[in-house]
Amino acid sequence: MMHRPHRRTRIFLTICLLATVLAAGCAGVSGRMIIPIAPETIEPVDAAPLRVLWAKRLVDETNQDLWRPMQYSFPVVEDNIVYLGNTWNAFYAFDALNGDILWKFDTAGPVECGAVVIGDKVVFGDGDGRVYCLNRHTGLLQWVYSVQGQVQGRLATDGTLVFVRTSHERLYAVTLADGKWKWMQSREMPDGFTIRGVSSPVVDNGRVLTGYADGYFMAYRAEDGVEVFKTLLQKSDRLVDVDSTPVVIEERIYLAGYGGNFYCLNRDNAAIQWTFNRGSVQRAEIDGDIIYLSDDQGFLFALEKRTGKELWSFDLREYDLENSLAKSPRRKLKIPTTAVPFGKLVLVASSDGYIYGLSREKGELRWKFWPGYGVTSAMSVVQDRLYVHTNFGNVYCLKPNPFHR
Repeated sequence: MMHRPHRRTRIFLTICLLATVLAAGCAGVSGRMIIPIAPETIEPVDAAPLRVLWAKRLVDETNQDLWRPMQYSFPVVEDNIVYLGNTWNAFYAFDALNGDILWKFDTAGPVECGAVVIGDKVVFGDGDGRVYCLNRHTGLLQWVYSVQGQVQGRLATDGTLVFVRTSHERLYAVTLADGKWKWMQSREMPDGFTIRGVSSPVVDNGRVLTGYADGYFMAYRAEDGVEVFKTLLQKSDRLVDVDSTPVVIEERIYLAGYGGNFYCLNRDNAAIQWTFNRGSVQRAEIDGDIIYLSDDQGFLFALEKRTGKELWSFDLREYDLENSLAKSPRRKLKIPTTAVPFGKLVLVASSDGYIYGLSREKGELRWKFWPGYGVTSAMSVVQDRLYVHTNFGNVYCLKPNPFHR
């Protein structure tokens, strides 16, 4: 399905990164560059806290051009099966234990969203405006539904309805059983530029929570889409997108706006409880009393959950320079992924460099791993395994190194 371009242009958050890739990266490379599926390391076997259990290349190496689109679809793991799509119009199911491909489904457009798994179904969408429901064991199509705009973020479900966000600032509710329209809400696209991406819908106590590019954070009644509350979080002449995914913990909601603040809100009415002066498009990770916030300037922060007080920060930008495609000051903007706690470490990846392992207590660098030109999608931790989808289209599974001292 084709859509006419919207008369108000959307800016991609990654333009500043990709422009230099084309200008500087190609100058030093003729033809094609092959990215190793398992980069070599000079570390002794007992030095690294994690090791690669398996890795899978989803694109034939003869087609691995220097430039690659960022991969936004992240691994979703259920019952030892990894579900994942990519920008080459495909959606996969892998065996989580060894990386074998169980099945592959060809889509009409690039897959840049996270799937939702429930019962025997897996539901996801693509950039051509289609929402697919497959049998998650066989990959056979159950139903397909068309929406306006690219399907982005992660889908959500309350067990009866599936909630889908699109690039046209729309939120759809579709029946899980047969893919029928239930309701739709939308907001006007702001004039000028907006950030690429959406705030993934979150189901909470019969409500659906999501943010919008005009700075509003909204809640709707899940069953019929009736507005529950509307809060203007960001108002400025600059970009005001609320594109991070809300996190609900106890009586609070945590989310951020681009170029603005990170917010702690009252769960019932979204009244602001405290703010931290850093913007983000990423979902915050909350582990006990600590919030890990990846901001939009290349930093990872650890905050006290109760007050928002900064405990430590880590700057990814300088560490990335060694393996940046173009080693220039213009490439200092690195986009960190959502951080994930993993054993004694907290892991965060950069859109143009490494996966970093930091100490939880002080944010000190303990380990780094270069997977091949960065990670944009969220990393997933299930039990003692880390699943990563890289921008060059490789999928890694890492686990703790038993020889690490």
